[in-house]
Amino acid sequence: MFWKRVLDFVLPRYCKVCGRRLDTAEIHLCVACYLSMPFMDYKPDGISPAERILLTNSKVVRASSVIHYDRESDYRHILFHLKYWNHPEVGSWLARIGAEKLMPKGFFQGVDCIVPLPLTRSKEKQRGYNQCMYIAQGISQVTGLPVVTGSVIRDEDRTRQATLGKFQRWGNAQGLFKVSDCEPLRGRHILVVDDVMTTGATLCSLIDTIVLAVPDVRISVFTLALAL
Repeated sequence: MFWKRVLDFVLPRYCKVCGRRLDTAEIHLCVACYLSMPFMDYKPDGISPAERILLTNSKVVRASSVIHYDRESDYRHILFHLKYWNHPEVGSWLARIGAEKLMPKGFFQGVDCIVPLPLTRSKEKQRGYNQCMYIAQGISQVTGLPVVTGSVIRDEDRTRQATLGKFQRWGNAQGLFKVSDCEPLRGRHILVVDDVMTTGATLCSLIDTIVLAVPDVRISVFTLALAL
C-alpha cells in the first residue's frame, strides 16, 4: 500500500469520466462516477434492448450490454479511453464487472468460447491493439471461457462505420467479415464480443457470416455499451 501511494504521487491517475485525481483504492473511476454508472439490467425472463436488435436471427440465444452509451454523457470518455486514448485495460476492467453481474443470472450458461470482433490488420496495427480482445479477456477471467481468435477476419477496404449514418451503416456492413477457420466454431455456442452497439449492423454482419459458414453454431452477444 505504501509503494502504491508513492506511485500514485509520482504518476497520478485520473478518473476516466470526470477527470478527478483518483485515490489509491480507486480503479479507473472515482467512487462518485462509479456509483452513477449507467449500468443496464439484464433480466433472464425478459428481452434486453440488445436482444430486440439481434434476436431477429434465430441463431442468437441472448444478448446483453454493460452500460448505456450516450454521446452527450461524460461516460462516453470510458469508450474513448478504450478505443482511442491507449487505455485498453479499462475494457477488461469494465468487462469483468459486467461478467460478474451476468454470471448469477445464467447469461453464460452453455457458452463454449468467446470470439472478439476482429479489426482489420491495418487498424489493429495503427491502434496497437484490438480493444475487443481486452474485453474478451476480462470476460474470460471471470467465466474461465477460452478466447478464440483468428477464425474470423475483417475486410480491409471499408469506410469506418462511425463516420456513416444509420442506414448507410447497414449497407457498408454487408460482407464485412470472412470465416477463415470453421473448426473452432463447429457445433459450439460462441459469445461474440464488441465494444459498442449502435444500429447493430456490424454485429449482424458478423453473425450472418458465421452462421452461413458454420450452420450448427449458436451465438450470444456481449457488448460494453449500447447506444439507444
